[in-house]
Amino acid sequence: MRMTSLSVTLYLCGLLSATGAQAQEVTVEELVALALERSPELQAARAELGVAAGRVTQAALRPNPMLAASQGQGPGGMMTTSVGLEWPLDLFRQPARVAAARRASDVTSLAIRDRERLLASLVREQAGRLLAAQRTLDVITESLAAARRMRDLLDRRVTEGGTMKLDANLAAVEAMRLEAEAALAAGDAAAALVELKATVGLAPDAPVMLVDSLEGLAGAPTVPRLTTTAALEARPDLREAIARIDWAGTQAAAARQEARTDVTIAAGYTRSALGFDLRGLPAHGTPTRIHDIFHTVMVGARVSLPVRDRLEGRLAALEAERAGAEALFTARQRAARAEIDAAVARERDIRRAVELYATNIRTLARENVDVMLEAYDLGRFPLSDVLAEQRRYLDIEAGYTAVLMRAYDARTAVARAFGDVP
Repeated sequence: MRMTSLSVTLYLCGLLSATGAQAQEVTVEELVALALERSPELQAARAELGVAAGRVTQAALRPNPMLAASQGQGPGGMMTTSVGLEWPLDLFRQPARVAAARRASDVTSLAIRDRERLLASLVREQAGRLLAAQRTLDVITESLAAARRMRDLLDRRVTEGGTMKLDANLAAVEAMRLEAEAALAAGDAAAALVELKATVGLAPDAPVMLVDSLEGLAGAPTVPRLTTTAALEARPDLREAIARIDWAGTQAAAARQEARTDVTIAAGYTRSALGFDLRGLPAHGTPTRIHDIFHTVMVGARVSLPVRDRLEGRLAALEAERAGAEALFTARQRAARAEIDAAVARERDIRRAVELYATNIRTLARENVDVMLEAYDLGRFPLSDVLAEQRRYLDIEAGYTAVLMRAYDARTAVARAFGDVP
């Protein structure tokens, strides 16, 4: 089931926000969508997207110009005032910086997408354990009800003198044994529900109830999926590995540009006031103090000369990082291919076991119990044989639950292997 993220969030938050209310019915896929919205770990990881976006913005900015001013006083009343401006040109560096920052943002985004894939699979797995525990509890509860009816019937027969006290005791022991099994199964179901709520991001007392059944999910028809090649191209962990390779390459390109010559334009203005405690005769003949103001304007350039530091160490580290990223991609690709092939094979073969249990094994086991009960009423078999056959039926039901759980896990593994995220 696929729903938009916003609609799922609004729907489920409205259902699950009220504490103490009647348990609301949800599906496994709705819980998956809710977990993708409310998981604290994912929320913390998504904050890195803002960090990456800020770094892209910062990478696109040019260096700030520098303004310097000074004033000094020298001997003889000399006053000097200077103002200077330096404007870095940042030659050829900005595009490489921006490209590296964008690749880093891609890596962050794909890493979060892969976390979503794994979280969705985890929620499905825990939901499967809950459904298996609930099915086990349902089967035991049904058998317990039958055992109690038999115990009460035999108690009446003993009172009427129609059967032995031993048979009533055997029936009572069997009923108590099933009560103990039901208590254990109820504990397993409660623990599985608490763990599922914690993973989804719900409070332990949140009123929620799964409406899916293990049989329905495990026996659902196979949905059309991507081809193996398309799945390998779409999986976020493989795309993240490719993005890491590109990121290392763009970082190396940015480092090479940074190691090149850069130019900073400089301009300055100086005002100097110079005078002496002497008087002179100017052209008009009146004695005047010797004093004058000089204005100086300077325009030039400052050029960096990368002759000693060409960032050789950083480039070597980035080349090693790129080689590591390539090795990581190769390893992930092989693991992903094996995961896909194994998941598909396991799902295909487990269906045969599910069909055998659903169509033949369970039916015959139920018929055997009914036949044994009829034979006991006719006095052909002791009650101990009937109880043994009932236990065998419970074992078969437990085996069927285990097979359904394996089939469900196989479907979950296929979804995880093909990168299925709601």
